[in-house]
Amino acid sequence: MMFTGQMASKDTNKAMKLTESDNQYLEYYKGQPETKVEEIQKVMRQGKVNKDYIESSDEELETAAQRVLEKLKLVSSETLQWFEVLLALVFAVIAYMAPIWMLIFQAKMRQLEMEDEVMQFNTIILMLMKIERVNVEIILEWLERYANIFREPISKCVNNYESGAWESLEQLKEDVTYQPFIRIVESLQAAVEKIPIEDAFDELDTERDYYQEKRKESNERLISRKGRIGKVIGFAPMIVLFVGYLIVPLVFIGITSMTSSLNSVRTTTGT
Repeated sequence: MMFTGQMASKDTNKAMKLTESDNQYLEYYKGQPETKVEEIQKVMRQGKVNKDYIESSDEELETAAQRVLEKLKLVSSETLQWFEVLLALVFAVIAYMAPIWMLIFQAKMRQLEMEDEVMQFNTIILMLMKIERVNVEIILEWLERYANIFREPISKCVNNYESGAWESLEQLKEDVTYQPFIRIVESLQAAVEKIPIEDAFDELDTERDYYQEKRKESNERLISRKGRIGKVIGFAPMIVLFVGYLIVPLVFIGITSMTSSLNSVRTTTGT
């Protein structure tokens, strides 16, 4: 079954053979862009590269030699452009910095998750501290149940609690570096020393309100930042369309015209 615009198998094979033959001549004249058409015709007639043109007519030979010469000049004129170097440097910097940016992003998200978890711990403690006969071990067990980031150090503390409450809490402080959570652990240590839990966490309401206000402000800044990013993404297609279809063609035409003018001046001066 043939589709519209698709080459027949015979034509495809012919084109591939022609390209392969031209590539052989390009390899033969590699680095010789000043080669003349007559030289290529002579080599083709002699069959030094391949035997494809030995029995060809003069007209076919001239057409093939001209085609090979045009390809040779095109290949020889290919050089590394300044914008290609610039793009390579830009992509190299992006590739080099991408892991660092990813770590910074993950650290920021981790920070937000830790803030959320500590606020959750504060809420749990506020509910438990009003219940009679609640002790530090019960609070730790509830914190472990709802923990995510701090689950491992809290589980370790709960397992070691029977061997020494103060020591296990001290080890928990050493295993965690997040200061708001360390303050909770210090309050638990104070409650271990026979101080009522409600007195040990007497500032919890104030801290909880502080973290809520801080998180509210952070969310507002995040929403504002997302809004700015959304505006940039929304205008990006229009900017790309404007630059790609108006500015770039105009610059290209200007550079081409200037190059042609300079070549004309040089030719005139040379003559």
